[in-house]
Amino acid sequence: MKTIFTLFITLAALASADQAQAGTTYNVSSNSNWSTFTIPSSCVNCTINISAGKTLTVDEGVTCQNCTFTGGGNMIMTSFAMQLQYSGSPVPTTVFNNINFTINGTGSLTANAPVAMTNSTFTFNGTSSLTNSYQFDMTSSRINLFGNSKMTANGGPVDLISSSNIVIGDGTVGSTSSLLINGYALDIYDNSAVAVANNNNTYQNWGTYNSAPTVGGTMTSHASYNGTPSSNMNCGGSFPHACSNPNLYGPSTLSSAGTVMGVTTLPIILEGFTAELNNNKTAELNWNTAQESNSSHFTIQRSVDGNVWTVIGEVAAKGNSSLPSAYSFTDENPSAGTNYYRLMMVDLDGKSEFSGIRVIHSTSLVNRVSLFPNPAHDYVNVSLGAGAGSTTEVTVRLINQSGQVLQEKKAVSGNGAVLSFPVQQYATGLYILSVVGADGTHESSKLLISHS
Repeated sequence: MKTIFTLFITLAALASADQAQAGTTYNVSSNSNWSTFTIPSSCVNCTINISAGKTLTVDEGVTCQNCTFTGGGNMIMTSFAMQLQYSGSPVPTTVFNNINFTINGTGSLTANAPVAMTNSTFTFNGTSSLTNSYQFDMTSSRINLFGNSKMTANGGPVDLISSSNIVIGDGTVGSTSSLLINGYALDIYDNSAVAVANNNNTYQNWGTYNSAPTVGGTMTSHASYNGTPSSNMNCGGSFPHACSNPNLYGPSTLSSAGTVMGVTTLPIILEGFTAELNNNKTAELNWNTAQESNSSHFTIQRSVDGNVWTVIGEVAAKGNSSLPSAYSFTDENPSAGTNYYRLMMVDLDGKSEFSGIRVIHSTSLVNRVSLFPNPAHDYVNVSLGAGAGSTTEVTVRLINQSGQVLQEKKAVSGNGAVLSFPVQQYATGLYILSVVGADGTHESSKLLISHS
């Protein structure tokens, strides 16, 4: 009798284990939040199928064990943490198949399990981060480290396969994003590459990296940085960084050709992207490209919460250009309150990537700002208004069309202050007077300087 009872308990345990391994599939067919879609915050053996064009917003801290994300849709997470874990032997892999995952703010993605990305894109903005502790495979996929984000590989190897790319930096001077390979192998196959956008972006690896024409092909080892501290690429001289191993600064590319100067994997190199509120309460978006290759157009998207995005316009791109190009777009009807903007840069072959995110507030702390005369010949005066309610410190900047700050002054708005800027030394043309509040609120006005 005891033998029969023990056998029954064993069979019941096996059945329970089989059910746990079977897991649950969650089909997300409309824009949804993780917390309200009945997906548990600790999900085990879950398949999350997000329909193409739909967005799943991760709005709480999440732990996902032995999970698969698929379906062609989008995921967005802002300032929350997602933990990827595993259980079982052999060690299961967390799979992302045809998924666009955007992590904003202080969000973090921690992979304490092997990860396989296929036809997927991860985009990190703000100070968000990606940390992996096991093998990380990318096939026809892309990781964008924008803003001040960071990827740290505490495990490996990190494999880039079938034209996969890790892009460090969004092309803007203010981006300080970085990639640290912390003692593990970086393997770059066929046409894959790591692109370091500019001299404020960093690739760090004390060891070498490897390349091969195909997975399983003959490996070639390459130096991760360019020799001794005195000859590191893009440091010293006019650059602000010391030549210190193992740091490699951009613009540079790591590929099967070795470590070379310049960024070769970015069809569009975005040099600047700003969003500012005009006095007439429209939002002015301006951006510049350093070069373009097979670019089709820019899609302008707006969001009121940083999660759900709406297309508000499209601007045609130059297509192919090795020269700097300037673009602009005016949002005639920004929403009341906070507005988030981003660009989707689309290639002629349909591939796309997102810019970093810019934020404005339609109710500005900068009250009753005016400038005169306009056009200006020798001087322009900026009045910050009087009797406009509470006062706040503001910074007023005179900016040229290339985004260069020519003059800057600080004052307090709302107390009738008038600032005067001499402009006789500048060439005839359009300029921007930007007023920035202490909380980052912007308003800007176009100024015509004319010497005729």
